[in-house]
Amino acid sequence: MDQPPNPRQSDQALACLKREIISCRLAPGAHFSEIELASRYGLARAATRAALTRLAEMGLVQPVPRHGFVVTPITLASLKDVFELRLMVEPQAAAMAVGKIDPARLRALNAAPHLAKTASDQLAFVDSNRAFHAEIAKASGNRRLAALLETLADEMQRLVHLGLFGRPGNEVNQRDADAQHEALIQAFEAGDAKAAERAARDHIEHSRGLAMDQIMQGFVPLKLA
Repeated sequence: MDQPPNPRQSDQALACLKREIISCRLAPGAHFSEIELASRYGLARAATRAALTRLAEMGLVQPVPRHGFVVTPITLASLKDVFELRLMVEPQAAAMAVGKIDPARLRALNAAPHLAKTASDQLAFVDSNRAFHAEIAKASGNRRLAALLETLADEMQRLVHLGLFGRPGNEVNQRDADAQHEALIQAFEAGDAKAAERAARDHIEHSRGLAMDQIMQGFVPLKLA
């Protein structure tokens, strides 16, 4: 009879496997079994099973009957869904955060090296970018909205690591991201909800354009569905 998973071990397994999926070290579409993952990462079987159940609930893995699991693929259809959903909820979250957020805190979070030249710089930029947007989501005051945006942030980080926003060190893309964050900060400083909503929408549209350019130029081939 299987032993129940240790909660601490389950949390550690979840953090480990989620990190591997988001970084694409466990690549989209990769197949694996519970036993394989437990062995590869030195995790307890029960903790691995519990973590996979939670990852399936997050949409990051999919169970395959009698064949283990697959990392949820990234397709053109799923890419379209992610950006459509971001456009529906993220600008509204930015508008809701006006008057509740500390612009100085956003500036501090935005201080990572945007002109990333090394792998460590690029990781610092990705982490600070996520923290920047998480701060806005949290300031909206709506916990469910913030939780939804966190899930979307997981998907966006997978897209970053897949190369859908260009290669690390692309100064044009990074300067654009910096300018778009600055527009958001200025809207918060001005207490202008409409400007914050517009800046958030422009930022998402710009990101979608970069991703589609990479696909159309054949740098990152994706399946239709």
